[in-house]
Order: sequence, then structure tokens, then C-alpha cells
Amino acid sequence: MATNTNIADRVRKLLDKAEDAAVTPEEAQTYAAKAAELIAKHNLDQATLRHREGKRPEPIKLLQFEVSGQGWHGKARASLVYTVAEAHGCSVCTMGNKMNGNARWVLIMGPAATLKALELLLPSILLQAESQGMAAARAHMAERKGMFDTPANANIERRVFFRSYLPAYGKGVAEKITASREAMAEKVKGKPGELVLVTDAERTKAAFDKKFPELGFSREDSHNVAGAEAGRRDGRNADTGQTKVGKASRAAVTS
Repeated sequence: MATNTNIADRVRKLLDKAEDAAVTPEEAQTYAAKAAELIAKHNLDQATLRHREGKRPEPIKLLQFEVSGQGWHGKARASLVYTVAEAHGCSVCTMGNKMNGNARWVLIMGPAATLKALELLLPSILLQAESQGMAAARAHMAERKGMFDTPANANIERRVFFRSYLPAYGKGVAEKITASREAMAEKVKGKPGELVLVTDAERTKAAFDKKFPELGFSREDSHNVAGAEAGRRDGRNADTGQTKVGKASRAAVTS
């Protein structure tokens, strides 16, 4: 079985290829997706080895992922993070998730190795979503130039488009992640890895329910169909493993 160091080297090489300006977007996505799959498979292999050797499974932890409220788009960003983390088999909730310009937290519970992977992937996915979302919003507004009676109404349209784009982008990415995890689960069906996946899911849910016994629901934001459609389309083609990212503040603590 490959060591952590070997896996890290292989992932780093794949990400270097994904980040090479000389490759096409499609090639970059292929390299990055392979890196993400490699991480997931390695984590499952390590957990299965612990199971076979009679060792305790890795701890269930809580990742507190800070999301910026800049531009009053924090709820949309949090929704993206929530959806992607949930697709990784984690249990998720948010704290301070109000319609304002303040930061808020997405609280993600899952196996330690999964959270480590999310610390790498989430900032990258957010950065990609924001960059592509702004480009999509500009194109959307260019198509509708002259259709608004005031600049204020045009600005509302642009902002709602962008806020609709981000959560939908997350859903598109989540579809890719879910498909990959389902394929991985199918490969280990009837093997020790199947029990590991089931056990991790059960342990995660139990720890989450204990930590957060009572959760409420926040009001849904205004929705723009065009923004949602563009976001989901681009999310399905997202690069899920680049590391040229901004530094999002986050911390993992034992549950």
C-alpha cells in the first residue's frame, strides 16, 4: 500500500499539471479530478487497513470553515460549501448565516482524513465558482443591456444572478463528487471497505446529532433561474483539486 508521503507526492504532481498554464481547461480538470479521486481512495484504503488490523477507526472531527460575507454574498457561498461537504459524506450546518456582509461559519463533521481533503478542495472550488460566476454575470448583463429602467434595478439583477449562481455551482460539483463516491462504493461492495464506508457514515451522523441536537432553518434568498442554470452547468465541469487559492480561515477541532 502506498504511504502518505508517496500519495502526497503523486497528488502534488497531478495538481502541478492541473495548474500549468500550458494545459487546456479540459486537461486541467482531468488532472485535478484524478488528484481528488486519489485522495479519496487512499483515505478509504487507510481506513480499511485499520479495520483489518483491529485498530480503532480515525476520529470524527469538526471542521469550522469560515466563509466571507463580502458583497453580501455570504449565504450563497455558505450554500456552496455546505453542498460540496455533504457530497463528501459529511454532516453539515451553518452558524451566523444571515444576509449581511459579515463572515459566517460552515460547520462540517466527518472523518479526519475527509476534512483534511476538504481543507484543500473547498477554497479552490470557492475561488473557481466566484471567478466563473462573475464572468457569467457580466455576460448575463451584457445580453440584457438597456432592459432596466434604472441602474439600481440592473444592479439587483446582477447581484441576484450571482447569488443564484454560487449555490448551483456547488450542486454541479456535488453531482461529480457523488458519482465518484458511488463508483468507489460499488467497487468495494461485499468487501471490508463497504463496512468502513457505512460505519463512517453512521459515526458521523451520531456525532453530529449529539453535537447539534437542535437546528433551525434560515430564510431562502431570492432566486434567478438563469444564474442557477449557469452555475450548475459550470459546476459540473469544475476543477476539484487545484491549490492556487486564497487563504480561507478554518480550524479543525476534535468533536
